[in-house]
Amino acid sequence: MNIKKLVLTAVLIALSVVGTFIKIPSMVGSLAFDAVPGFYAALAISPVTGAIVAGFGHVATALYSGIPLGLPVHALVVLGMMLAAYLAGTVAKLNIIAGCVVGIAINGIVLPATFIIIPGFGIPFFIAAGPSIVIAAALNMLVAFGLTKVTALRKLINV
Repeated sequence: MNIKKLVLTAVLIALSVVGTFIKIPSMVGSLAFDAVPGFYAALAISPVTGAIVAGFGHVATALYSGIPLGLPVHALVVLGMMLAAYLAGTVAKLNIIAGCVVGIAINGIVLPATFIIIPGFGIPFFIAAGPSIVIAAALNMLVAFGLTKVTALRKLINV
């Protein structure tokens, strides 16, 4: 990794931390705009960079929110966010809209569905929290997609 890409990744992680302060109202206290930089990185830079930024972004949100779902569950969410960003970026290389849909589906549906098998969460949690999580995933991805269309950012990230 060259210095420019390393600095760009660090700036995007810092922006993820800023995104943690922009909460999305829901029954899940950790929904925020922390995923925008991760999804943006996945779509515009590389799937690996996106995964790294998305993982750190959720760590920041979980810490700021007081780890409301417990450490093991947030660790699972970090891995899920990394997978969502990575696969979104990979698919986006073929078709950016399909990549966005994949990211939303994994982050908003597949990841929350894994909570069904976690004791204390189950189907009621999935049904109650699912819509908020899908909306949060879509909002994060929509902003990230919009940022990929900003010419000045495209020139800036040419690493």
